Amino acid sequence: MRTDGCICADYHAKGTQSVITENARIDLLARLDIERRASGDPSAEGHGWRETSPTGSQCTIIYSHCAADEIDRVIRDEALRARERNYALEWKVYGHDTPTDLKDRLVAAGFAPEPVESLLVLEANETTLANFGAPAYEIKRLRDPDRLDDYAAVCRDVGRTNVGDETNRLAATLRETPDLMSVYVAYVAGEAVGCGRIYFLPDSEFAGIYGGNTKKAHRNRGIYTALVAARLREAMARNRRYILVDALPTSEPILKKRGFEFVTHTQPFVYGPGS
Repeated sequence: MRTDGCICADYHAKGTQSVITENARIDLLARLDIERRASGDPSAEGHGWRETSPTGSQCTIIYSHCAADEIDRVIRDEALRARERNYALEWKVYGHDTPTDLKDRLVAAGFAPEPVESLLVLEANETTLANFGAPAYEIKRLRDPDRLDDYAAVCRDVGRTNVGDETNRLAATLRETPDLMSVYVAYVAGEAVGCGRIYFLPDSEFAGIYGGNTKKAHRNRGIYTALVAARLREAMARNRRYILVDALPTSEPILKKRGFEFVTHTQPFVYGPGS
């Protein structure tokens, strides 16, 4: 395993884009796993790690490492815990997670698969920031947990469900652990037209960006890209080395065009109360 903490030496040029080498990809995933182990609460007798929202309404299994003969019991235990505590449970499965048939076992236990995403990575530095060009929109960081209406308005426009629950969770995070998350909104002529979030684990070299949305009437104008750039600037200011994003097919080409590299696939499996 590399020890210098940098994958830039393992990027090879290919045309106008760089390609991360297999050794760098494996090393980065290993470091991600170590940080995920340390970031959440142990679950299922140490076979996985979970993150629970401040409101207690949502829980995510962020890492698991179970033998084939024990994974079914672990899945049942997590589903039972979700029913007893009445929260929505999401199990994030990454391409290198084991056992290899974990997805099939989750579906058999009543978990609903959501679309496959690509885990992309970008090194946060002035060179990669230059790929985004000069700021073209008004971007605001929303710091007041009671002033998330603009964020919610964008989410409703794109058809997100349970927007009220989501904004309540975000508000609770901003109140209790404001250093762990920032919320951004883009504006055109005073109207909120796009939004996104970025998360920071303590003492981590990674920052994760999520929730990138643009109102339907304002798409294909660079608003999504401008929001990514704003979050990249904060990550650089906070000395994070890498930016990570779980990208859907709609956003993956946009991000790759600006230097993000594919690392692995990831897919959420959701188990709701009453399932």
